[in-house]
Amino acid sequence: MKSFLGWQYNEMKQVGTDYNDVANVQAYDMQMQKLRDIKKENETIIKTLNLISDRTLIEFGTGTGNFAIEAAGQCKKVIAIDVSPQMLEFAQKKAGQKGILNVEFHNAGFLTYNHSGAKVDAVVSQLALHHLPDFWKLIALKRIFGMLKNRWEIFLKRYCLFF
Repeated sequence: MKSFLGWQYNEMKQVGTDYNDVANVQAYDMQMQKLRDIKKENETIIKTLNLISDRTLIEFGTGTGNFAIEAAGQCKKVIAIDVSPQMLEFAQKKAGQKGILNVEFHNAGFLTYNHSGAKVDAVVSQLALHHLPDFWKLIALKRIFGMLKNRWEIFLKRYCLFF
């Protein structure tokens, strides 16, 4: 993870619900399971991006790992990124319980993740990019496009009351 400059937006600063509290992380995971058809959403993304066994994927805002874990069953490697250490710990435990070994977890965000490996096949972000101020969204997208082999293989989902 790269460090912050004084003028840079601090995406690692917790705003709103305290996801450093394990109880809030568990409540979030349960709420998402109830409100959304996560299995269907995951299948749609996997199909849309044609995620197959030789592909590498980055997910920004992995949260409790629902998509990263599902995608790991289809991809060679998934890089799961989130600003909340507790969310990542929860996701890692969930992946471990399912015997998923091809997910790499990073405590970072759109602006701070330092991708040092080969360019990836696809990037996914659901319900996360809207947390950045507009100017920083542009910076985040520019950084994402620099990580992609083919610049059009990105799946963004923003907040919507009706999933």
